[in-house]
Order: sequence, then structure tokens, then C-alpha cells
Amino acid sequence: MFDLNFISGVYVFLTYLAGVIFILGVALRIVVYARTPMPVKIPLTPAPLTPMGATGRVASEVLLFKSLYRANKPTWVAGYIFHISFFLLILLHFARHFVYHHPLPSWYQLFVNVGIICGILMVLSLFYLLLRRMIVDRVRIISLFSDYLILIILMMIAVAGLSLNFFISASALTKIDNRLDPFITDIAAFHPINIPSNPYFLVHYSLTLLLIAYIPFSKVMHFVGIFFSPTRYMTDNPQEERYYKPDAEDLSL
Repeated sequence: MFDLNFISGVYVFLTYLAGVIFILGVALRIVVYARTPMPVKIPLTPAPLTPMGATGRVASEVLLFKSLYRANKPTWVAGYIFHISFFLLILLHFARHFVYHHPLPSWYQLFVNVGIICGILMVLSLFYLLLRRMIVDRVRIISLFSDYLILIILMMIAVAGLSLNFFISASALTKIDNRLDPFITDIAAFHPINIPSNPYFLVHYSLTLLLIAYIPFSKVMHFVGIFFSPTRYMTDNPQEERYYKPDAEDLSL
């Protein structure tokens, strides 16, 4: 049906498979979060007294990692740098699709440099977080294999992405860039074409697909779970308003 070489056929299949696993996995986890009974109020006090205050509390956790800042400032710095770098890199990858054209805009090199800086910061912050899990006793004791795995996968993705800028020639990178946009566009339109065949790019892309497929089964789901955390979004008003959940009656005392 499609004029694809063998390698491209494999990667097209893996791309769609990772996408399906991610979408269905995240959707199912959201359903589980939403349907989990909460028979009693469990806000983490001191908690806001109004819904607006609770919304602000969740926002402070999502945007500023407020509780982590209070608990451990060095970890907060590393975690915040990682999340900001990772978020910016995702935005830059999406934005690149719209700004990469011929001739390239005069500011495109600045665009690339920002991505490189974010990649370096991402590697350094992840290395600190990994080292912390290995060295700090109280963290190492509660760490699971999955905690190490997600940090290693993220670090490998960043290193592989940086290798595209440092370990291949400018002409080879340009060739990848010229073929990448049509590949992404056509695979989104369900009319896939051959993938760029550079091994550095294939390693980076493979690790990215692995991350996408692994997210629903990992602690990365905290990016959704935090919005369902009763200790964060609940108001501390049990005296003013009786808390009653019909779907949690079977758990009541």
C-alpha cells in the first residue's frame, strides 16, 4: 500500500503503536483516577477554604512545585530545571515544524542554540536526580527500578538529541531536517513515507517512542494525577459543607 523500505515500515508501525498505547493508556488511567471513591475529605492542611483557593493551590504545585520547594530546595532546583527544559524542548520540536523552511529565517540559529542549551540543562538536572536516588539513603531505600528507568530513558533521549548537533556534519543534519518534516506530516495524515535513515536520529526517535509508550505505566502520569489528588484540590470546609459521595457509600464506616 505504501512505498516504504523495511526500516521505515518498522518505525511507522512502532510510531502508531506507541501513539495508541499512549492515548489509550492515559485515557484509562484518567478513568481510574476519576472513578476512585473518596468516602471522606482528606485535604492536606492548612488547606484553602474555597474552591478558588484550592484551584490556586493546585496551580502553585503544577507551575511552581511549591511543596517540593519547601521540602528540599536543591531537589526543587534540579527538578524545576528539568521540567522547564523538557517543556521548552517539546515546544521547540513542535514549533520547528512551522519555522523550518527554505530559506531559513535569520533567527533560526538562535532557535537551535536555545534547544541545545535546554538539552544540556536537561541532562545535567537528570544526572543530579539520578545521583540523588543512588546516594541519599532515605531516597534509595524507597526507589524502585522504574524510578531509575524513567530517569535513564529521559537522559538517553537528551544525549541522543544533542548528538545530532555535535557528532554529525552540518550537511547530514540538514538532510535529516529536510526529510523529517514530510515524515511527521505524512505519518500524521496516515500516509507514511520513509523515515530519515541517519543512525543518530533513529536512536533518538526510538528512545522517544519508548518513552511515549511507557508513560501510561510510569510515574510520569503525575502530570495528570496531580489534578485528581484530594490532598491538593479539596477545600478544608467540612464544618461549613457536609461532604457526601454516593459512589463511595460502600467504603463508609
